[in-house]
Amino acid sequence: MKRIGILATAALVSGLAFSNHSGFAANKPADTKGISIKEPAQQIETSKFIKFSGTIKNIEKDKKSSRLLVENQNESLEMVFPITDEVLLFDNGKGEKHKKDTLEKGMKVEAYYDKNKPMPLIYPATITPEVMIVNGKEMGQIKISKYDKNLISLDNELKLNISKDTILLNEKGETIKKADLTGKELIVFYNISTRSIPAQTTPVKIIALEYTDEKLVEMQQIIDEDHYFKDETKMIPIRKVAEHLGYNVKWNDKQKNFLVSKQNRSFLISIGKKEYSYNRSIKYFDVAPEIKNGKSYVSEEFLDMLLMK
Repeated sequence: MKRIGILATAALVSGLAFSNHSGFAANKPADTKGISIKEPAQQIETSKFIKFSGTIKNIEKDKKSSRLLVENQNESLEMVFPITDEVLLFDNGKGEKHKKDTLEKGMKVEAYYDKNKPMPLIYPATITPEVMIVNGKEMGQIKISKYDKNLISLDNELKLNISKDTILLNEKGETIKKADLTGKELIVFYNISTRSIPAQTTPVKIIALEYTDEKLVEMQQIIDEDHYFKDETKMIPIRKVAEHLGYNVKWNDKQKNFLVSKQNRSFLISIGKKEYSYNRSIKYFDVAPEIKNGKSYVSEEFLDMLLMK
């Protein structure tokens, strides 16, 4: 892909094997020790999501996902959205679930992705969205936002009036109560609203999202404070990033490699080699990991592997 200095992201679909790994220690090189992280400044935000609207221009499918190339003609931009089983995929009418296998070229979609996700510099930008809405034949309106205790969106654009017919669910599809909506980001499906300020509506369906982004906010701060570029690729500290996301990191001084593991997920990353392993698959970095000023760095594309559910 052509690399440029605008837009960003990368979703890496993958996996890879390794056999026996002995001699790992947690004290070499210098970046193996824990690092204290400053608390990020607290800011009020109306939503953690960025919306990208457009038309599906192309679809590539594999066993794990459908990769959608979506074009926004108005802004002359394109983005690639891998749609995995974890993506919340709905139509815009009554908020019914939409199957990824039924996505087709020419469909109009809205992708919502976390604005705090770190993004490598590539174009077209590639990122796995948390939510995707398919605009079908049945017209409807969607708003994803945070709401106050009176169910008024924090941007003061929409007030929700819950009726006995409003369907209330969490992101797992389980029924919840009105009280469970407080303090959560909501996907609101509705048809008609008043012309008041804020506009008022009785939603058809509301889905409360449990997804939190505090770690991603802190992660972005870590990367902002400790990174450099090599051949236009952003290099980030392996240990700081992985341990912040709950991974165990062990250094093998003899083999000059890192074992990064959490639960049933393991990565073996060798300094100076583009090839790395993830469980039973092999992948390649664009730029080989390296040691700089006593710390080990890897290309930022590795983040999406760490963040995969």
